[in-house]
Amino acid sequence: MYLSYVGLRVRDLPRSVRFYTEVFGLVPVQPDELAQMDPSRTGAILLRDPNSGARLELNYYPPDSPYAVPYSSGEELDHIGFRVDDLDATLGQLDSLGLRPERMTHFDGPVLVTPLYRMAYVRDPDGILLEVWDAPGAREYSPDKY
Repeated sequence: MYLSYVGLRVRDLPRSVRFYTEVFGLVPVQPDELAQMDPSRTGAILLRDPNSGARLELNYYPPDSPYAVPYSSGEELDHIGFRVDDLDATLGQLDSLGLRPERMTHFDGPVLVTPLYRMAYVRDPDGILLEVWDAPGAREYSPDKY
C-alpha cells in the first residue's frame, strides 16, 4: 500500500490548474486531460511534482452535484487516495475496525468497479474521506500514473 495522492476540492478547475502549474511547477500526469477539461462538468486533474513525484488531484463539482456543498474555511480537502494491493483484503481489514465503505452517488454499490480499477471510500476517525483503490493486473507504481 502507498499514499497515492491528495485530492483538493476546487471552485474553478482551470484556474486551479493554472495556479498549481504556474506557481508551483506541477505538471499534469495525463496532459491530454487538459484539452478535454469542461469547466461546467465534474472533473478531476492529477498533477505531479516533477522533483518529488508527490501528486495532487484537483476535483471540481458543478453546482448541481451532491458534492458541491458550501465551502467553509479548511474544508477544501476532498479526499486522500491510497492505492492498495488488494481492495477486498483492505476492505476486510477496515471492516474489522468498524469502517465500512460509503455509498457514493455515482457508484452502483459500495465499490466502483471499472475495467481498469476498483475503488471504495471510507472515513477516517475524524471524518476525512479516504479513497482506497486497486488496479488488478496493472503495472507497478509509477509517479506518471494514478
